[in-house]
Amino acid sequence: MRITTFIAALLVAVAVLGAGCTEENQPSLGEGGEGVLQEAVAGINDELEGVRASARESARVLGEDGLTSAAGKEAVRQAMLNHPYTESTLVVMKDGIVVMAVPENYAGAVESDISSHPETGRAVREQVPLVSEVFPLEEGYAGIAQSYPVFGKGGEYLGFVSLAYRPDALIGRAVAPLTNGTPYDIWVAQTDGRVIYDTTPEEIGKNLFSDPAYQSPALQKAFSRIVAEPSGSLEYSFWNRNWERNVTKEAVWDTAGIDSAEWRVVVTRGLDAGEVPAAAGERPPAADAADEMKAFVAEAALYAREHGRTDAISAFNDPDGEFVREELYIFAYDTNGTVLALPFQQGFVGTNRSEVHDSSGVAYISGMSRIAAEGGGSIYYIYPNPARGYAEELKLGYVLPVDETWFVGSGIYIPGVGTEFDTEVRETLVERVKAARDFAQEHGREAACTAFNNLSDDFADGGAYIFAYRTDGTTLALPYQPEYIGKNRFDLVDRYGVRVILLESAAAESGGGFVYITYYNPDTGLDELKLCYVAPVDEGWFVGSGVYADA
Repeated sequence: MRITTFIAALLVAVAVLGAGCTEENQPSLGEGGEGVLQEAVAGINDELEGVRASARESARVLGEDGLTSAAGKEAVRQAMLNHPYTESTLVVMKDGIVVMAVPENYAGAVESDISSHPETGRAVREQVPLVSEVFPLEEGYAGIAQSYPVFGKGGEYLGFVSLAYRPDALIGRAVAPLTNGTPYDIWVAQTDGRVIYDTTPEEIGKNLFSDPAYQSPALQKAFSRIVAEPSGSLEYSFWNRNWERNVTKEAVWDTAGIDSAEWRVVVTRGLDAGEVPAAAGERPPAADAADEMKAFVAEAALYAREHGRTDAISAFNDPDGEFVREELYIFAYDTNGTVLALPFQQGFVGTNRSEVHDSSGVAYISGMSRIAAEGGGSIYYIYPNPARGYAEELKLGYVLPVDETWFVGSGIYIPGVGTEFDTEVRETLVERVKAARDFAQEHGREAACTAFNNLSDDFADGGAYIFAYRTDGTTLALPYQPEYIGKNRFDLVDRYGVRVILLESAAAESGGGFVYITYYNPDTGLDELKLCYVAPVDEGWFVGSGVYADA
């Protein structure tokens, strides 16, 4: 499979946050920036309208066949497959009682009374399509509920259907391709100041007006203008896109949103955006550097135990210190995901990055925390390389716990490995896995695994096959390697020492997610880098599939 080039802006983008200064009536970002802004607004609106159209079709079927009908459930399931980033869908009667929850993982919400929730009251009261503000959802995360009213055959109001998703997932689908390979960055905020998308993911969820880090009078003035005015431009000071120093940045904004949503879309550019660090010389192959990296991390962990946390973190944060050796440097996190040491991106120190994902959706910080809790090990992720002008490259990280509260790590970049998985490829993968999950929930584990293991079945489609494991690592479905069925592979490691099943099981336990592994490709007969997506069927087992990268 040939993967379309997709280099997402991750961890090198800049948000309008922190101390700074602003000037009014500044020139816009030029034709390029204006074009990016217009495309971003149009793309976000297109995504919202697409969800609305799917919700409308679901509401039509539910109205004709009943709020708990099989046809209605199938329509809801199809609506979610149309938008793979949606997490769940609820069907709610006009009295606020949940009568359907899809997928089955959320069946516990059925019969719950959510009439006291403001968004429920508003949907029942107004009986029109609505896009909510971000709020804590019954499903256990902060997200947006996009609802559509359901009317019966006689025109009577029955309730509503509501599709839930994380706003950054919807917005990122439209916005991320616009900033790739450009000097522009984008962030999106509600008019209450909550950041719902940012090319620097650490800023998502923060509030421009209440977060202690953003209390500079100049920035408060800028934020007030942005939320008060539907469009405009200004300048401010903040970190450059490498998070090394403060620079002057210019911004232009406009408004996106349908069905009561009003989102400020802000495009920014640093005035020094053209400055790119010089590239380093040729690098040794990853295999030759892996042992050196592991020894380096072990040395740092020992240093931390001997010198104590405060002195060790100070040493790790020194970009000219003994724990920065050419491309190798030590980073440190507490087990909750808060940055303790990151020598080349000091702006992140003190920031919680537990929810940060790389450009392919891999939650690598939470993965590191899980690996450290298991005694240490390796993980793949995409990360900007400071020695290569902060270009994003595949990185093999290695972490070790210092004690039960924090861990240290380092990483090496693996040259010559294709890692570009575009939005369409990733969403097709997610759709394939969620369809297998739905099949398993409908037919049960035995029948589902029989289908997954059948080489003549659609689920066993070459490299796109479906696999399944118990959460304890016991193999349930692996169509091209049947000799492993029934065996426990929880301790399986790939050629770089990555705990394959451990990371997949951890992603499933968190509700589903992406993981990089190196694994056998039945289409080529070789071990190749693979981006997997896994989804829990229930608390006991999960399904997954993957797509292989082209070197």
